[in-house]
Amino acid sequence: MFEGFFLGLWLGGVLIILGIEFYYYVVARYIEKDLTTLEATIFIFFLLVSITILIFPFRYNKNIFLGIFSIVPLPLVDLIIRSVVNVKEKTQQRVDEKKQLQNWLYTIEKQPENVNAYVAIGDIYFHRNEFEKALDFYQRAQKIMDMPYIMEKIKITEKELKIKNKIIWVCPECSFDNPGDIVKCNVCGYTKIDKGLFRDIKYQKKDLIKGLLFILLAPLGVIFFIALYVVMPPYLALVITILIIYLTIRFFLTY
Repeated sequence: MFEGFFLGLWLGGVLIILGIEFYYYVVARYIEKDLTTLEATIFIFFLLVSITILIFPFRYNKNIFLGIFSIVPLPLVDLIIRSVVNVKEKTQQRVDEKKQLQNWLYTIEKQPENVNAYVAIGDIYFHRNEFEKALDFYQRAQKIMDMPYIMEKIKITEKELKIKNKIIWVCPECSFDNPGDIVKCNVCGYTKIDKGLFRDIKYQKKDLIKGLLFILLAPLGVIFFIALYVVMPPYLALVITILIIYLTIRFFLTY
């Protein structure tokens, strides 16, 4: 009796998790118009794969708790799709920038006094973090026409160039410009080497951290779950499994 009860509880929990995954990855993104037809087809296919993984142990009299791996395909596919889309967008952005750069250079060749062309090229190089080239084109534009907005771009680029060359660094706490040869802010006392990198990773690259953690911890999770059901009583292992699944969903599926 109790075995049937806990089995039903376990199966219901896994189905609920699959339902939550399907909602986040397909339904919610479809409502927000953030899902292509191809992506929807891939997700539905792997949802069927997940269901197959879930029912496989029942069909062939295997350890039914192996069905826990049915929750893995959808998050893994989402991670892969997001990575591919991100790479594709960056590649297309580089192609577009290259075309724009060629067009503006051609404009300068035909119209050497075209200020907008020089500024536009400077903006492209600035976006690429090629501050030396950006500064050169901004200064050439400034010589043709002395405009306040161009002067502002020159000041910003000069500052970014100093930061890049480690002549100065900007305190993330008070925004004060400090000389590059000191490690403690002259205003607020912030030390740039104490948790600066980790703060940037935590607050500016949250999605990247989640993806990396998933890739790194997934194999360990598989080993852990296998060991869990080998060493512990099935019902205790079930409770721990449901708790871990809940915490995992809270972390990886929260946008």
